[in-house]
This record gives sequence, C-alpha cells and structure tokens, in this order.
Amino acid sequence: YLHTNSTTHTFLFGALAELVDNSKDADAKNLDIYTCKDPSLRGGFYLAFLDDGCGMHYGKFCRIEINE
Repeated sequence: YLHTNSTTHTFLFGALAELVDNSKDADAKNLDIYTCKDPSLRGGFYLAFLDDGCGMHYGKFCRIEINE
C-alpha cells in the first residue's frame, strides 16, 4: 500500500502523512507507528500503522482493491 500511495505522492513523506490523516478521518484516538523485522522483505522490515479508528467496511475495501 505504501508503494502505491507513494507513486501518487511526489514526496514519500506526503504518503506517510496521508496514512496518518486516514487515521484522523476514521476518528482514531490512538495511533501507533512502529517497524517490524521481516527478513523475507527487501530491506528487512516494514512500517506498521495501527489505530483505533472506525475503519471501512469490507464491501468498500473490496471495491477499492478491485479498482486499483
């Protein structure tokens, strides 16, 4: 997702800001951002965003995935 988001933003930090803003839009009160090691990935880790926002329902998610 970050790679896809970064291709629509000319600045990588714009993509990161978009992910943080998504949490705000979902009325999240808490947002944790952390890294996880995963040797199977290029670079060996991934960046995780975990919030307590309302998120989106499954049907909307499926429509977004189909359109990309």
